[in-house]
Amino acid sequence: MENKTTILVVDDEPAIRMGLAATLGRNGYEVVTAANGDDGFLKAKQTQPDLIVSDVMMPAMSGFEMKQQMSEDPQLALIPFIFLTARTANQDRVTGIRIGADDYITKPFVTDELIARIEAVLRRVRTEQARGREQAQRSLQDEMEKLRKEVLQNFNHELRTPLGNVMMSLDMVVNRKFSTPEEQAEFIRIAHSSADRLESLIADIIFLADIDQNKLNTMRQPIDSEHHILTPIKKRLARYESKGLRFVHDISPDGIIKAPRREFAQALAHLLDNAFRFSPENGKVGLVVRAGENGGATITVLDEGKGVPVELREKVFERFYQISQGDARGYQGLGVGLTIARAAFSSLGGEVKIIDSEKGCCVRATLPDLRAEDISYG
Repeated sequence: MENKTTILVVDDEPAIRMGLAATLGRNGYEVVTAANGDDGFLKAKQTQPDLIVSDVMMPAMSGFEMKQQMSEDPQLALIPFIFLTARTANQDRVTGIRIGADDYITKPFVTDELIARIEAVLRRVRTEQARGREQAQRSLQDEMEKLRKEVLQNFNHELRTPLGNVMMSLDMVVNRKFSTPEEQAEFIRIAHSSADRLESLIADIIFLADIDQNKLNTMRQPIDSEHHILTPIKKRLARYESKGLRFVHDISPDGIIKAPRREFAQALAHLLDNAFRFSPENGKVGLVVRAGENGGATITVLDEGKGVPVELREKVFERFYQISQGDARGYQGLGVGLTIARAAFSSLGGEVKIIDSEKGCCVRATLPDLRAEDISYG
């Protein structure tokens, strides 16, 4: 059943208020009434009417004052407004228009004229709303198309560069295009490093697919600090060898951390990869891991980069956020590292967030202790 259009009638004269309500009701409108501006403002917040017809001169809050107060409230500011008054002074009309009234009718009025003006205002408002929706939809489509192109362009780069290095290096080795065994070893090292990048990229794509299908692994197993924390991180650090970074870690030997191993290692690798990427040359990156009482952990990652402004601390967790900066972006990557890290911890009831720090960026990941619903092995 189609919802009726709701009109709020505000007038301090009971006869006019009741007469208007009856007239509008007969014309198919849902009517709410208020006896003055204060009551009208309250009823407007409660009912969110489609249109307001209000007297100007009322005790306490006048119609003008009510409209002005509504204009300061984001939930009420766009409700169309018709002033209804016995005064005919031009100054009142100017005041009404200046504060955003959609129409102005003087008493006594002809009922048919009032209904016609109400219909005209509602028709105009609906046309503007439809146009606004169309513009918003076009804008959204344009943004999505822009993002799609950036994703594909960046994905193409992220895939082709390491793949090209693998093929070139293997071609040099297979065809013996090297002068010394050391040169051969270097070609093999380049191929291995590039293959590692490809493997990481594919793992991220699979992880994103698991997020979308709500299929993330939540089986919690004991985490080995060397194998599941430090080894993946050191592999990422090797990619930034030219920056001369110092990686310092403090992993508590007490307690056992339990988490899905692959997902946990992948999440931590991304948190550290971000820190390595945005750190200045010769900067220090710190990792502090503290085990909980029963399988949980608190992980803190600190770097000496520029940090993340407060207003962007949630934005950076959005998928592909980094690459949405177009040609101006200064860093490589698909922009999914923080998305993956947060999803991995959230699936276990934890969280990842950026917290205040005196210098650089500080990310805190929290893994809760084992819960009754958790599946644990080992």
